[in-house]
Formats: sequence, C-alpha cells, structure tokens
Amino acid sequence: MKKGKLKIGMVAPPWLCIPPKGYGGIELVVYNLAEGLTKLGHEVLLFAPEDSVTSARLIPQVPRHLGQDWGSFAKEAFSMLSAKFSFARAAYEKVDIIHDHSLYQTDLPVKAVYTMHGPATEPAKTACRELSRQGHSIIAISERQKQLFGNGKINFAGVVHNSIDAKEAPFQEKKEKFIFFIGRANWEKGLDLAVRVAVKADKRLIMAIKMTEKFEQEFFAREVKPWLDKYKKHNYLTMFEVITPKEKFDLYKKAALTLFSSQWEEPFGLVMIESMACGTPVIALNRGAAPEVIVNGKTGFVVDTEEEMVQAVKKIKDIDPRDCRRHVEKNFSVEKMCREHAEIYKKVIEGGKDVAQT
Repeated sequence: MKKGKLKIGMVAPPWLCIPPKGYGGIELVVYNLAEGLTKLGHEVLLFAPEDSVTSARLIPQVPRHLGQDWGSFAKEAFSMLSAKFSFARAAYEKVDIIHDHSLYQTDLPVKAVYTMHGPATEPAKTACRELSRQGHSIIAISERQKQLFGNGKINFAGVVHNSIDAKEAPFQEKKEKFIFFIGRANWEKGLDLAVRVAVKADKRLIMAIKMTEKFEQEFFAREVKPWLDKYKKHNYLTMFEVITPKEKFDLYKKAALTLFSSQWEEPFGLVMIESMACGTPVIALNRGAAPEVIVNGKTGFVVDTEEEMVQAVKKIKDIDPRDCRRHVEKNFSVEKMCREHAEIYKKVIEGGKDVAQT
C-alpha cells in the first residue's frame, strides 16, 4: 500500500445489492463510500451480495441479495451469519480497519467502526454501548442522531453526513407544477401527511412508494387509498409502486418541490439532498436531521405543523433552484464524506484519545 493509504473492509447488509436498483438508502451510502474511498487511492474490500457492482474488490457474503421480506428471527440469523463471515475474511485479509453497517458484535482482535443508520431505540443504544465497551467506535450520520444516542457510554468517533454524487443528479431550473413524495408507505415517512398537504394546497402529488411488506400495504389501504378514491377524478394524486433511479431523478428535477413529511426523528434522509441536488427545494417537518440539511428559507422550509407545511407550499417560488444545487455540492458531496471517513479511520487506527464519549 502507498504511504497514508488504508486497506478497508466495508461490510454491507445482505438484503439488497450494491448499489440498490431501487429503494435502499443504506446501500447507496455504502456504494458511494466504496467508490469514493477507492478513488482516493485506498484499497477497499466490499463485503456485499454477489450481484453487487463496484470498483472496489468485491468479496461476496451471499450468492445474491436476500431481499427484505423476512421475519425478525430469520433476518437476525442471516445478518449475523453474513457479518460473521465478512469480519473473519476481513481479519484474514489483514485489513487496517473494518467499517460495518450492520452493528455486528465481534470478538476478533480487529479495529472496527460502525455507522448508525437507524433510530435511537433502546436495543440500538445497548448495542452501541456494548461495541464501545469492546473498544470499537461509532459514527453518527447527524448531530441530532448523536444527541439522541447520548444517554450512556458510547464512543462516537465523529458525525459524518450522508452524501450524493451531484454529477449523477440532473439539474433543472424550470419546474412543473406537481409536488413529489418518495418513501415507504407508513406513518413514519408521513405518506398520509403528504397526501393531506397536497390536497389542502390544491396541488397535484406524485408518489413513488415502497409497499412490499404487509404492514405497508395495510397502512396504505387504511390511510391513503380513501384519498386516492376520493380525489382521483381531480387528478390530484398519482402513484408509482416500482421506480428506477433514472425515473426517480426525472421526477425530482421536474417537481416544484419535494415533501419530506417524515414524522419521526429520522437520522438523516437522503431524499432531501437528492431533491436539492436536482434544484428542487424541500419542505420538511422540524424532526431529526432536517434542520441540519435544509437551509430554511433558502433551499426549502423547515416547519412545525401540517398547516405550516401547506403554507410553505405557497411560498416555494421564493427558492432559487441554483441555491439548492450549490448547497448539496458544497456540503453533501461524496468526496467530502469519504475524506471525513478516512480521517476517522486513521484516528481510530492510531488509537486517538479525542474520540468523543457521551
């Protein structure tokens, strides 16, 4: 290896291929990291499903991605087995550090950092405290996430926001009149809220929805379908259940705005930066990382209530699409994310004492 360059074991979950062909926020982050770190000259061993595509060295953990529709027991077993193999092989390959995205606890004598992608649940806090006790470090994806995890002894190596390759996001300054929602069909993502806001603002809403699991289908039938049935004749609501990345970005760039109606403390939210990279402002509830990602009044609006969200829709013409694009290029680039991760890796390898403990 060249001086200053690292050999990194990158461990992805086994559920989706890298990069994801549709929905898959964690998988997109892992892809960007593996590609960006490889471009910086580091040697990256990507442990991921065999149908993944990467510039890094791919070491398959499963013959193909397993899909997400498994019961909790099977999911836990598959996750543990794929991570156990990945860690053992990474140790055999003598990597300098392992970056894990599945919270696998190992007794191998390896340096490891773990990115927390999920919410601050008690099981997640317990897992992070145990990993910290074992001498490993945690990377948060937002200051708000770190704050919510801050009850107990957790070794935080730093906060690194997720990223997007803005060059892959098509910019369009002239917008159409519809507003856009993309996400899972559940209460957390606020699909029902997005529908209500669109109807109250008298705007056409296009929805790109993941609805493969039973609880998502039940939520949609209960909370969303009645609105579809009631307002279909007015052409208010249009839905896509299957969408490619190209189709997704085509909708982003044309939309007048994107509604990020997540009603929980979402740790980040790639939707926000994907939309702004296309020059499309975002309206979000004041939850989770939204205030860290959106510049209120310049790249979108951060609001507290449903009614404020409706009013913000009426002010969206005040936002300059070029400001949205510049904000992402400056603050959420893949290059920036990878440089910050490489700095954390080196700090952890060197046993730096400045790893924050909360």
